[in-house]
Order: sequence, then structure tokens, then C-alpha cells
Amino acid sequence: MIKNYISILFIFIFISTCTSSRKVIIPDLTKVTYRDLLQHNSDWQKSVKNLSGSARITLDTQQYSGNFGADIALSGNDSMLISVTGPLGIRVGKVFISKNRFIFYNQVMNQFYTGKKEDFEGRNFLQFPVEISDLRDLLLAQDRFEILRKEQFTIRDQMYFLTAHNGSNQYRIWFDPVIKLIKRIEYLRDDELLYYKEYDQYQLINEVYFPNVINYVRIINPEERQGLSVLFGDLTINEYIQPDVFDINVSDTAIQIDLSLENQP
Repeated sequence: MIKNYISILFIFIFISTCTSSRKVIIPDLTKVTYRDLLQHNSDWQKSVKNLSGSARITLDTQQYSGNFGADIALSGNDSMLISVTGPLGIRVGKVFISKNRFIFYNQVMNQFYTGKKEDFEGRNFLQFPVEISDLRDLLLAQDRFEILRKEQFTIRDQMYFLTAHNGSNQYRIWFDPVIKLIKRIEYLRDDELLYYKEYDQYQLINEVYFPNVINYVRIINPEERQGLSVLFGDLTINEYIQPDVFDINVSDTAIQIDLSLENQP
């Protein structure tokens, strides 16, 4: 009888433990303000100093759909290098961004472009639906806001939900109720949806949460969308990156194109 009681008690404790570990966190508007969430996300973005690892990038547009492999290294605000490979390990291209300099090496065309940051404004990276100058913020899950005016702060889809604007720019933001980081953000202008980003599968790396999956969708028109998904593999956060990681080896036969000259009137 005692053995049966002990067994039943053990099972009850085990079930209770499992149940508590899966407890759903319910957002509470009395404990969190929208300013708390925005400040928390701003502090979190500043906490990510360095990032390196591999990723699988999926591209879905009317012009091209396919998968790419990528090696990514980002250090501080100064250096970023992305090396992209296509099917069968074919080398597609590399982009290096520093504080004052860009290098874009199109390995398929065997051309490399050099210039200052402003020379690359409005140019996309390969077939990706994102401008080269925006790649860093996309891969670091960065969403930078100036002063936002709150329109609505409530609970939606079991998450904190904020709508806000700054002039004609509008935002819809969903925050994870547990780690209080952005799960989804929509960018609008004059009530028209321009693009949105989703951050999923946050994992704790070196005491910093970071999304394992980033989805980016740009709205071209009501019938057309361009999507880019990033699934990280081996990922390190805030660990030292050797300077030579950012070296780009360009083929001796590659043709150099200076964008600062190309953009001159």
C-alpha cells in the first residue's frame, strides 16, 4: 500500500513538474508598458556586438526562387562580410561593408564593385529583395526607431501588440510575452504595408537571446510579394572574430567597377 502511494505521489510530482515547465505566459498590461518594451529591445540590440556563423537563405520572388548557403561575420559597427554559395557549392558572391567602404564581389559575373557607402544606396545584393545597405540590420535582427507616438497598446495573438507612428511612417509590433523581444514587425507608410519581418525560435547564446529564424517579406503590390528567409546554423554571439576573416580574395581575372565613377553625372 505504501509502495503504491509513493508511486502515485511520484507520478503526480512528475506530471506537475512537466505541466509547470510548459506553463503559458499570459501578457499583463498592468506590469509592462510599451515604453518598457521599446527600451528593452533597444538595450538588447546594443548588447549584440559580434556575430558569426553559417546560414541557409531561402529566396522566393517572381524572378527567382531557390536556396543559398552563407557564411556571415559581423563585428561591431565597422565590419560585415557575407559569402554566399548556390546549389552544388557554386560560389555566388561576397559583400564586405566597413565604416566607410563597400566591396561587392559578384563571383558569377567575375566582377567586383568598390566605393563608399553612399555609392551603394538603392542597390540590391544579388537577387535578394533587400538593399545592400540594409543587410546588416536584417541579419542582426535590428529595428531602429526614432521617437514613436503610440496609437494602441494591447494584447493580440497572446502577445503584446503595439501600433505607433512617426510622421507618415507607421509600425505594428508584436512582442514575445516571455523574453519581451520583437516577434513580428510591420512597416507601413500612409497606411500602406511596405514590408514585414518575423523573428522566430529565439535561443540563448552566450547569455544573449537571438532568433534562429528571420523572415523578411517585401510587398510589391497586392498580387506580388518578395520573401527572404534566414535559418542560422552554427552561430556565435559576442565572441572575438579574427580580423583576417573579413579579407576578400578576388580573382586576378575579375573586372573592377568603381561605383563612385559610375554614379557620376
